[in-house]
Amino acid sequence: MNGVLRSMLEGVIDYAGLFPPAKLPLGEAINEYLAIMGGPNRWLVDRFACPVGKLPDLAIELAEHPEEPFIPVSVIGTIQPDHKHWKHGLEHDAAVMTKFVKDAENHAEIQAYEVRLPDHGHATEYVDDLRSFANIDLFAELPWAPEMSTSLATLAEGEVAFAKARAGGLEASAFPSSAQLAEFIQQCAHLDLGFKLTAGLHHPLPARDEKLGVTMHGFLNVLVATALAGPEDLSTKELEEILNERSGEAFSFGRDTLTWRECKVGLEDVEYGRSLLVSFGSCSVQEPVDGLAEIGLMEMAGK
Repeated sequence: MNGVLRSMLEGVIDYAGLFPPAKLPLGEAINEYLAIMGGPNRWLVDRFACPVGKLPDLAIELAEHPEEPFIPVSVIGTIQPDHKHWKHGLEHDAAVMTKFVKDAENHAEIQAYEVRLPDHGHATEYVDDLRSFANIDLFAELPWAPEMSTSLATLAEGEVAFAKARAGGLEASAFPSSAQLAEFIQQCAHLDLGFKLTAGLHHPLPARDEKLGVTMHGFLNVLVATALAGPEDLSTKELEEILNERSGEAFSFGRDTLTWRECKVGLEDVEYGRSLLVSFGSCSVQEPVDGLAEIGLMEMAGK
């Protein structure tokens, strides 16, 4: 087994089949998730991402699968339009989650709560408010804006939540530039701040979406950039070059070493990089699997 690849990829995908572009009905999403978790690719997948509004239906659906093990759930919170509605949204989500825990106690466990912050201006207050959620992982989604750097520092100082950012979406404007994503990764590494990315990461290497007219980021590039950012003290420009790399041959995955150009790190550094990049959300698991297989990495990771 290739220790570096396995460490980088194990449990890296949070299954988000309920979200676009797949947007499967709940029953189909649950069946697909359970099939994945019972199949050969289960080692790639971790939590089932579910919007808070679908938790009541999820409890009912899971009751129909009494033979299945506990499902780890990451709850996607209600999107609040502004600061005024923020606290009410948290209270609403907390109440729904509490009921779900009771209704699905034999079938699922809420392990994480992800919520988008309405703005950067009240980041300190938002982080403090999240302290009311105990014993689960918290992810504060930050909008792409010039204030991103300040809010990341606020998150790190608060030691309450991981960061979360969008790597894509249904419109071209939802995709951050390589420079933006490189700066985000670099700062998280410097702050020792864990983070999650969501949307747009269906392919291991950058791929063109002709319909949207944008280049989608590669999740393998993101993983490599994160692993190298801290130990190699790479500049934003160097991280940007990693994110833009389109050839899988540019990366060398040894049994216990990762290499890009003159940069080389060991398994311990790779594992630390994965502790920073907690996971990425994807509505498809098959697309990442197929992409990895095309460049020979699925077989390598399994050996």
